[in-house]
Amino acid sequence: MDGVPRQEAQSAGIEFHLCRGDLLAALARVLDYTPSGDIPHHARVAVLAARMASRLHRIDRLDTFYAGLVHDIGLMEEPRDYSRLWDLEEQANRPLTRSHPLAGAQMIGAIPELLSVAEIILDHHEWVNGHGYPRGKSGDEIATAAQVVRFADTCDILLREQGSPELIPFLDAVRSRTAPQVSPPVADTGLEVLGESGFYAQLLTTEDVNFLVQSAVRPLAANDLAATEAEVAGILELFANVADAHASDKIGHSRRVSGLAVLLASAMGVGSTEMTHIKWAALLHDIGMVAVPKTLLDKPGMLTDDELAEVRHLAVKTEEFLRPVPGLEAVTAIAASHGEAFDGGGYPHGLMGHEIPVGARIIAVCDTFDALTSRRPYREARDTALAIDILVRGSGSVFDPNIVSVAVPMFLVRKIAEQPLITQA
Repeated sequence: MDGVPRQEAQSAGIEFHLCRGDLLAALARVLDYTPSGDIPHHARVAVLAARMASRLHRIDRLDTFYAGLVHDIGLMEEPRDYSRLWDLEEQANRPLTRSHPLAGAQMIGAIPELLSVAEIILDHHEWVNGHGYPRGKSGDEIATAAQVVRFADTCDILLREQGSPELIPFLDAVRSRTAPQVSPPVADTGLEVLGESGFYAQLLTTEDVNFLVQSAVRPLAANDLAATEAEVAGILELFANVADAHASDKIGHSRRVSGLAVLLASAMGVGSTEMTHIKWAALLHDIGMVAVPKTLLDKPGMLTDDELAEVRHLAVKTEEFLRPVPGLEAVTAIAASHGEAFDGGGYPHGLMGHEIPVGARIIAVCDTFDALTSRRPYREARDTALAIDILVRGSGSVFDPNIVSVAVPMFLVRKIAEQPLITQA
């Protein structure tokens, strides 16, 4: 195997025991991120919806909880400041906003094991009076679970509008606002849950809401393990989609890097477990990007030193988003280290040489190649040959020279494959 010590390439990662709830809770943390640290929207909706589902018949509490965690994933291309999106008139005037239940359902429904969750997401903006969207359903046409998420979503909107009102006036406001949206039994159940001793107060602080999510994941979803590697990859592709949508010119970047990284790891003889980790880490490597202001990512000129430092903070945020997921430790370490440089001059920890996980060194090469050969706000896409030249010049300083030596012929083959065939007349 070229360039990678055998013990490093064959190091066994953690066993394949990943909980769907942990993964979706991490995705909710990404979706909920705001620079101001607002109380997390998806998390608050999820814990209220789960409490309500436990009191209602013929409703799956776990599916309802999961739907709450990711119900607005279809809004991923909207700015992270959601405050202007709570207004119902604003929603009515924004076609992309009104279509987000359909977009979210399509994304979640691409994972077969989450089809029932997708169905809830599809209908979570339908109203029993028929004035909701996207399909104008009414009455019993709307599943109870979708009505539960609608009720919880409306409660969160009211709390953002009113701050932290006293409980009794808040319950009156909730009853009035949700009357046209959900059936009386669903509304009554929601009001009873909000009235539970101490629960309403917990909904008013970020720390308590996050605690409630973890308290729900542990007993509710602890035994709900992802069944296959394909399912995990499907969920992690959701992370990749959210990360790439945050910058206007990076759609598809994380998937492309993942594909290149798998090819490069295979060419280097990396073992199957490590290769899976690399594939997943590449999908996640830019997830901390959601913490970087879009103004910096879309800036047409070069970044200042301070702006570059802010962008590089994404590695720290990547680790923060993923660290709470048991079983994803090896993947997190790779994803958060792809900005390290072979000579120790990288970020976030200044790791050097083989202190950097081999997967991170592979992703660094593939990430750079894809970035160079893709259009950016401040430049056009570079030619493959020029991109390879930049990688070679960075070999030994930024990049592992052994990995570059394997990557170059692989990228050259790609260049040849892209060239049009010349036919003789």
